[in-house]
Amino acid sequence: MGLTLVAQPTKLTNLPAQKLQFGSVPVLLKSRIFRNMKKNALLFLLFACFSTFVHSQETFFKKYISSDDKAIYSIIETDDNNLMFCGIINTTSGNSDKIGTMSKINQNGDFIDTRNYDFGAGNSGFAELINTSTTNGYYYLLGSQDSIAGNQTINSVFVHTIDDEMNIVTRRIYGMWTESMNSSWDFELLGDTTAYILSILTNHNSPQGHFSVIKADLLNNDFAYYKSSDSISQAASSLIIDKISGLIKVNYRVFNTGWYPTNPVANISYDLMNIEVIMPENEFFSQTKIGNKNDSTYLLSGAFIDDNTLQRDLGVAEYNLSDSLLKQIKLPGGLDSVTYPGSGKRNILITSNYIWVLGWYNTLASGFPCQNEPTWILLNKLNHDLELQEQLFYGGDGVYFPNDIIETSDKHIVVAGKFYNNLAVPYNCHFDPFVLKVNSEGLIVNTTNHDLPIAQEAIVFPNPGSGYLQVKLAIQHPQATLELFDMNGRLILTEEIHTDMQQVNTSSLSTGIYPYLITANGKVIGNGKWVKE
Repeated sequence: MGLTLVAQPTKLTNLPAQKLQFGSVPVLLKSRIFRNMKKNALLFLLFACFSTFVHSQETFFKKYISSDDKAIYSIIETDDNNLMFCGIINTTSGNSDKIGTMSKINQNGDFIDTRNYDFGAGNSGFAELINTSTTNGYYYLLGSQDSIAGNQTINSVFVHTIDDEMNIVTRRIYGMWTESMNSSWDFELLGDTTAYILSILTNHNSPQGHFSVIKADLLNNDFAYYKSSDSISQAASSLIIDKISGLIKVNYRVFNTGWYPTNPVANISYDLMNIEVIMPENEFFSQTKIGNKNDSTYLLSGAFIDDNTLQRDLGVAEYNLSDSLLKQIKLPGGLDSVTYPGSGKRNILITSNYIWVLGWYNTLASGFPCQNEPTWILLNKLNHDLELQEQLFYGGDGVYFPNDIIETSDKHIVVAGKFYNNLAVPYNCHFDPFVLKVNSEGLIVNTTNHDLPIAQEAIVFPNPGSGYLQVKLAIQHPQATLELFDMNGRLILTEEIHTDMQQVNTSSLSTGIYPYLITANGKVIGNGKWVKE
C-alpha cells in the first residue's frame, strides 16, 4: 500500500544569498568555461562533472506532509545513494493501533516512494534499518507485529530483508510472546549471521515494562533471549557490541527509586547466559543513551539535573571497556527548558573530525508529547577530547522530535525524526516525518536554493510569550545584540545580551508579531518572528 507525500521545505530565514565558493574554485567558473567550451571540449566535460558534483552536495531541511500520523525512528543511506527511513503510522487516535511504514528520498530530499505494511494481521511497527555488510542493494529491517489476526497486541519480533524498492524479500520471525507485548527497539549485527535485538516486554496484566535481548540467527528462525527482572520496571534505551570483551552492553533505566530513575549498563555475554550489571559513574538524571567511540572506549549521553530548578542540561561521558569513567562534560542549556539527548534511540555520532551529540531543546515537562511551545534540533559539535566546539540550532517553527543521526558516504550529517505544528488551527497533534541534512560542519550550504534555513546560533523562547522572552546563545557566542521590530520594520527594542541565557522584559509591548534579529561580531546569528500573546 503506497501513499504519496508532499515535501515542504521549512523556511526559517530571509537572509540574502551570498556568492558560493566551492573550495578555492568560485561558481563564476561556469561562465568562463562556457565561453571556451567550443574551443576545448575537455573543459566542457570537466565543468559537467563539476556541476554534477556540486548538485550532489545539496543540503536541506524538509518536512514530508501527509494525511497519516507518522513517527519516524531510523534512517540509513542506501547503496544507490538515496536515503530510506522507517517508523510507524498511528491508524487511530492514540498510539495503540499502528502499521509499519518506510519511505525513500534522494540526497536532495526529494520524495521517491513509500511503503506501508500491516501484514494482514493487525498491528505492526518498524523500529530500525541497518545496511547489510555482504549484499549490495539489501538491508535489514527490525520490527514487531501481531502473529494472530485481530489480536491487536504486538507479540512477535522480526528482522526482515528488504531491497532498494522497499520490498520484503526475506522474512525472519523470532518467537511469539502470548502473555506480553514485545516491541522491538534497537539492534546490532555481529558478523554476517547474528543480530542482537533489544526489545521492550510489557505484560498484559501489569503496567511494568522489562527489557529483553534476543540473539537471532539470520540464517534461520533460531533464537535465544534474556529477559530482565519482573520485580521492577526496566525501560530499554540502547545497546552496543563490545567485540574486544565479547559482550553486549545494554543501557536501560530502572524505576524503583522514586522520581529519579537509575541508568545502569548490563554487560551480557554473547550466549546471553552471563550478566553483570554495573552503575557507571556520572551525574546524569535520566534518558541516557550508549554509543561506541572506538575499540577501547564508549560514550553515554544523558541529562544533568539541578535539584532546585529541575533544569536539565545535556551531557556526555566517556568510559573504558571496564566501565571506568574517563571524562564527562555538561553542555550549556538554560532555565525554563528541558534538554534531552534526542527522543529516539541514537544521538551520538562519531565522524573523523568530530563527536556529534544530538539534543532536543526546549522540551517542556508539561504537555508532553504535544506541548504548545516549539522545540529545536540541537547539534553539539565536540572534538574527540569531549571539548565543545560549537552549537547549532535548527527548527523553532514547530515541535521537532529528533530520533536518529547518521553520516553519509559524502560526509554529510543527516538527522531524522517527527514534527508537528504547535500553532495549527484547529489544534491537532499530528506528526509528519522530517529530515535535516547538513554538511560535515553542521551547516546548510546550498547551491540552488538560498531560501533554506541557516543554522540558528541564538534562539528566542517562549514563543508565543507574554511579559518576557529569553535569548539563548550558543556556546561560541559569549555576547550578542537583540533587536525587535514591528511589522512595519521599525526598531522598537534593543537589548545587549551578556550571558548564554538572558531574560528580556517585554511587558510594555502590545500583543502582536515582532520580527527579531540577533547579531554578534557583525553577523546575524539568529532571526525569526516572536509572538506576544
